[in-house]
Amino acid sequence: MATDKYDQAIAELSKLLSEKAELQGVAAAKVKQLTAELQSAAQGFDPVGRVKTGFAHFRTEKYEKNPDLYGQLAKGQSPK
Repeated sequence: MATDKYDQAIAELSKLLSEKAELQGVAAAKVKQLTAELQSAAQGFDPVGRVKTGFAHFRTEKYEKNPDLYGQLAKGQSPK
């Protein structure tokens, strides 16, 4: 039963990526993030892994989707 759901999810993902190749980078980041989360759940809490997956999520979901906003924020800030 679980194998059927897994196979179906993989088939749907493969179909989507074959139709929309531009999503491959996002899918790879998500798979990497999910793999890290599943490994940390099996091994307990890993703070370094959590920071890495959090950064990867921020970069792909926030920063890369709106670079102009973050560019403006970077220009508007100056160290003391």
